[in-house]
Amino acid sequence: MSTRAVLICAALGLAAACGGGDDLTTTGVETETETETETDPSTTEGTTEPTTTLLTTSTTSTDPTTTETETETDPSETETVGSETDTETSESESDTEGATLCERLGGVDGIAALHDGFLGRVLSDQRINGYFLNDDVDAAALLSCLNDQIGEAVECPGVTYGCQDMLAAHAGLGISTQDFNDLAEDYSLALDDHEGGLGHALTPEDKAAVLDVLAGMAGDIVEDAAGDQTIYQRVGRKPGILALVGAPGEDGSFIDNVANDAAINGFFYATDFGRLNTCLMRQIAALDGPVKYGAEVDSPGPGIDEGVDALMKCLDMCGAHADLTNPDNGDAPITADDFSLLMTDLSDAMVTAGVLAEDQLAIGGAMAPLCTAIVADPGTCPDLGATKDVVLEALDLNFDIPDDGYDGSLESMACVNLPLMNENDGYDAVAGVSLTVAIDHTWVGDLVIKIESPSGTVTTPLSRPGLLEPVDDGVDCCGDTSNLSAAAPITFVNDGPDDAELIGADLTSNQIACADDQKCEYFPNAGNAPGVDLDDFDAEDAYGLWRVCVGDSTNMDTGVIQAVSLTVTKSNMVYCD
Repeated sequence: MSTRAVLICAALGLAAACGGGDDLTTTGVETETETETETDPSTTEGTTEPTTTLLTTSTTSTDPTTTETETETDPSETETVGSETDTETSESESDTEGATLCERLGGVDGIAALHDGFLGRVLSDQRINGYFLNDDVDAAALLSCLNDQIGEAVECPGVTYGCQDMLAAHAGLGISTQDFNDLAEDYSLALDDHEGGLGHALTPEDKAAVLDVLAGMAGDIVEDAAGDQTIYQRVGRKPGILALVGAPGEDGSFIDNVANDAAINGFFYATDFGRLNTCLMRQIAALDGPVKYGAEVDSPGPGIDEGVDALMKCLDMCGAHADLTNPDNGDAPITADDFSLLMTDLSDAMVTAGVLAEDQLAIGGAMAPLCTAIVADPGTCPDLGATKDVVLEALDLNFDIPDDGYDGSLESMACVNLPLMNENDGYDAVAGVSLTVAIDHTWVGDLVIKIESPSGTVTTPLSRPGLLEPVDDGVDCCGDTSNLSAAAPITFVNDGPDDAELIGADLTSNQIACADDQKCEYFPNAGNAPGVDLDDFDAEDAYGLWRVCVGDSTNMDTGVIQAVSLTVTKSNMVYCD
């Protein structure tokens, strides 16, 4: 079961292992009734008239002379009144006398009914339902855990809680004190609803006994006490984001700004604004909140996540904007200028909503990379995406390059594998590549260096410098005669100052490139080999197996690869296939 699937169960914090379970059946409840009796000694069968009786958990007495009620006796009334009040007393106390808290909650079945009602309240509560309205939440498992947790805490016979502990279940969820209090409020109201469906009343002490345990678990559950650690909390959680997104007619909201923007509102004539509100809310809330964009479920009720369901989820940006045109502008597709106006409308809405300046920058920064997935011509988008560099290294290789083995194929080359694992950080697209190689080899003109991306794209930073080979097959001779040394690594980068075709051009056969001419950075020159330059990989998926391959043409001059360092620049820009 997922961590989120036990959130309600865990958030209630009612595991007996966490304490507070042993005395729940008597907390705040009188175990013996208090009686006050006035007796007329001349009367042998006193008439009884019950007034107030404290709730009891003691067993009832079978001896009528020890009935625990407040009694007043009128010697003139000795017959029927006593039998009537005995019946009333029995009916009013029969449901509670001798009952444990588990039984007063309705036993296992009653607790399950309580939690069905509680879950319904939570799913309809926009303040906190963002934690639950995702398709990875297993409602059946959640309720099972919650039933066991409460059942064990109130000592229902045979019930044991076996789900995650509180700290582990909530790690990383960023739950705030306000989230916790809102959930506790929903549980308290569910207890009130539950009481109305029982044949007897729960006492305030009964309710407090359960809710006190919940309060005791706050330390393990709340990670963001002040509600200021995430954009999601600072903007006002789901209600705040829903208001920011808004709808047509909701003055100053994002959608209202767009609806009033004559330059771009034509794109929205056929829009389901309820669905748009839901999907935009989920997109912003997913930046660092509990909501998962694209993981929508059926709405639990009117006005909640309208326009989406388990079979009609929010679309990815590419799918949502494919072939979208503006009839007010001759059915023109979305341009980078249109996208810029959209971002301005969002910025204005954030100002109106009072979003903090740093959060405006963060939200805008997260939305800006979507340009490439939204506009018809991604190449016109400004470079607004953030980037991260990942360095893939293989050191101390001493990897032989097959002498005179190169025939143009990667299989004929010595290839170094450099896997890049997915970090799930949102930086998925390649935005740049650079390569540094440390190679010991005589006669640099024999060498070809190629890079293969995880997508299978091959580009050639170096192709036999000094030789204008007509075909990439390794046949012709002979290229530049200078040497390479691992002690003087060569770097290939698109904005390098020198042409890779001219490596060693100013050197003799006994000299070493970089070491003797101080030229160590080169821009790629593929010759007639595959590729143009290192931009060939741009916008591809960054993750998977990268390979750097080195091939040797003609015999006698040999060498080894000592080290390879491939820097992959990742971007959070989104590209469509």
